[in-house]
Amino acid sequence: MLLRVISGRLKAGTWEDFERAYLSAMEDAGAVEGLCGRWLTRDLDDPDAGTTISLWSTAEAMKKYEASDLLKNKIQPRLTPFFTGDYRTSRSAVRHAEGDPAPAEWVGGDN
Repeated sequence: MLLRVISGRLKAGTWEDFERAYLSAMEDAGAVEGLCGRWLTRDLDDPDAGTTISLWSTAEAMKKYEASDLLKNKIQPRLTPFFTGDYRTSRSAVRHAEGDPAPAEWVGGDN
């Protein structure tokens, strides 16, 4: 399993519009081969910052998605208007995993 993490900042005050656009783009994208899970997180200390986390079955599946028309022509154009350009992408091999990655009480909370 591989983990792809993108952390960054949005233009001030655009989080709610970004989140709507993100959810709509992900819904329209449908199933993506090799994608095992995806999370969107919002920073608790900086409301204009957040992270997307995706879990992939193989490096090949992740690379195929990163090079795909789906990402480049259907997803990114809907999201880039919100970006400041201040972001970082990292890719990691999962070495240990334990527990449920998204208990229901975590999702959508302001904890």
